[in-house]
Amino acid sequence: MVSMQDLICPFGATQAKEDFGCRHASKIIRRGGTEFACDSADMHVACSHLLRRLKDVALPEFGVADDLTQMPHSTLVKIQFGGLLGLQRITGTEANTVADIAALIDTAISEFACIDAIPCESLCGDIVNYRLSRRSRR
Repeated sequence: MVSMQDLICPFGATQAKEDFGCRHASKIIRRGGTEFACDSADMHVACSHLLRRLKDVALPEFGVADDLTQMPHSTLVKIQFGGLLGLQRITGTEANTVADIAALIDTAISEFACIDAIPCESLCGDIVNYRLSRRSRR
């Protein structure tokens, strides 16, 4: 049996900003920070697959490998934010936020038939050009 602890949201960085959300996400507070658990095993599989595809097309643009010791955290964050905003753009909505990541992915699957058919290559510009917000000075 899979627990919610095993289903950590692949797009958790976007949800921590609170401009992005998902109907399947539940906040988990840990010593290392906040994570989000998914209450849908099927949606977790879909989101994980989409993030893998986004990384496959975007990492060569950044010149890094999918390796936690080499890939800057900011690159992964840009892939998550830019990828979702780009997906929103190609499915007909342009906004700076995503209210429900699951609904966005469901819309993309309906439009393109499956995650593998989503033209992730066309999202590279959204990913590379995404501007990370600056941290406020303490």
